[in-house]
Amino acid sequence: MGGEPLLGPANRPRALLALGLALGTLVFTRLRGEVGFYVDIHLWLQELGVSEPVRNLDTSLLLVLACLAAAAIAYGPRRTLAGLGLTGSLPRGLAFAAIAGLPMLVLGFIGRTTVRCDFDTLRGTVIAPFVEELCFRATLVGIAVRGGLAPFWPTTILAGLLFGAMHVPWNSSLDSQHMGVFLVPTAGGVWYAWILRAHEWNLWTTIGLHAVMNGAWMVFALAPDAAGGLWANLSRAATIGLGTWLTLRHLRRTPRIAPG
Repeated sequence: MGGEPLLGPANRPRALLALGLALGTLVFTRLRGEVGFYVDIHLWLQELGVSEPVRNLDTSLLLVLACLAAAAIAYGPRRTLAGLGLTGSLPRGLAFAAIAGLPMLVLGFIGRTTVRCDFDTLRGTVIAPFVEELCFRATLVGIAVRGGLAPFWPTTILAGLLFGAMHVPWNSSLDSQHMGVFLVPTAGGVWYAWILRAHEWNLWTTIGLHAVMNGAWMVFALAPDAAGGLWANLSRAATIGLGTWLTLRHLRRTPRIAPG
């Protein structure tokens, strides 16, 4: 499915190196507050008047650069964007996202408590979907599977667990109430990876879908966290159902090779 593996056995050491770079950068972005020189840079930027939301975009920038470098290592510089799925059809990907996300947008609007249009909403709707799909799906799942390093489902589940873990605080505030916050993104990460693979690794499909779902969730303030309440989860379930049906329909119409 999706034409994997993209790389031959001789390229697997490069794929391992690429995954190591991406994972190492991901860990660094979580621990950067403990790194002295990095804290000093942030303090210097603060003294220059750079706001905290803008300063915190460094995480997104580092992850994007790491993913581009990882893809260049794994696939070669000329196939960097193709390997990440960024040369897939943008109109087709966004059309799928718009149709699949329509129930969540409509039900979100109906069940809204307010309408948010701040910087955090913009970041969660535009920047976060792009960076998270690039990192967790195109890089961690894509390079491992298309590089022939691991089968799809075990890789996807592990990446999904990591994606879920990134949504909870690993400090003294962590408690049982965070279980839903962990499980929902984990399941979502697995679902996004399946959709990405089913749509020939066209990353615009999941970037668009992720953006629409985050947008409905945040703009209409459906819930304070990823776990959500009854109405929020009904709207999310409607989009998941429609997105799954559209993807299964796409699979039936498209010739496939056996999964790798």
